[in-house]
Amino acid sequence: MAGDATARARAKGGDYRRAIDLLRFLAATGIVLDHTLAWGFVGYPALGLFLILTAYFGVGSYRRSGGENFWAARARRILIPWLFWCALYRVVWEVVSDAPFTLLSDPFTLFIGPSIHLWFLPFAAVALIIIPTIARDVETPPQLVVASLGLVPLSVALGLIHAKAGLEGWQIAGSPIPQPVPQWAFSFPIYIWGALAAVAHRIGQPQVTLAAALAGSAILLALDWDVASAQLAFCAVVFEIFYRLPWKGEWMTRLAGSAFGIYLMHPFFLLVGYKLFGADMNKALGFAVAFFGAWAGTWVFKRLPVLKGMV
Repeated sequence: MAGDATARARAKGGDYRRAIDLLRFLAATGIVLDHTLAWGFVGYPALGLFLILTAYFGVGSYRRSGGENFWAARARRILIPWLFWCALYRVVWEVVSDAPFTLLSDPFTLFIGPSIHLWFLPFAAVALIIIPTIARDVETPPQLVVASLGLVPLSVALGLIHAKAGLEGWQIAGSPIPQPVPQWAFSFPIYIWGALAAVAHRIGQPQVTLAAALAGSAILLALDWDVASAQLAFCAVVFEIFYRLPWKGEWMTRLAGSAFGIYLMHPFFLLVGYKLFGADMNKALGFAVAFFGAWAGTWVFKRLPVLKGMV
């Protein structure tokens, strides 16, 4: 989501790590698995990895550009697709729902949109605020240590907010904490970790950020034993493993180019599956329709003027 994967590969040349691109595609796949098969044990780390990679590439983009045109480029990549997909899913809602059209009544819905999965886009837009600060001001090992130490209590505090919301915080209704607060509370520490990881690898200190992730998750698990509490550490370890994989092949970069579109489109194609096969559609079939439909839809969008910028 942080930019075109092929352009990044060319910019980095031979040092570009293709396995990180593959991880983007696998993260998108994991999110669809969660939404279609209710595999929360896959959905949490898939989202966490999406967050890490978005921040990681955001720092790299900022440093390569020197900050020039950073905000305009991010707006084109995040805010314009957000408005487009909000409009599209609102039209879909009006077509398939029996509920009459209603005007905005809950301000929090501005950060969600007509489809719950769209919460990620406004989050990514707001979270960009920290990217220039981390890219500019965290440059030395001592600065990285201080920033990583600060991340530990932040991850615990926000993790406890997420724990209070419970699983209902990810559903359409029923949480004691309004959406998208639970989603943002889960996401912000992991996003910050991804930005710090970009700095850590640039200065050769990845053990610092990894230690912070392990510490934050350990404390949070002691306070709230839940799969979500372990995600900062788990996703950090998975990221570090993939970062070190010496895999080659542009096919991984091409797969990564479909990740954003698969994430954005899969609820639409899941709805198509329900319309074709009924409400009792087999879950595995639902995954296949949603995943491969979104993949095909992304392929089409990328070959059309204007629409290619929406995925």
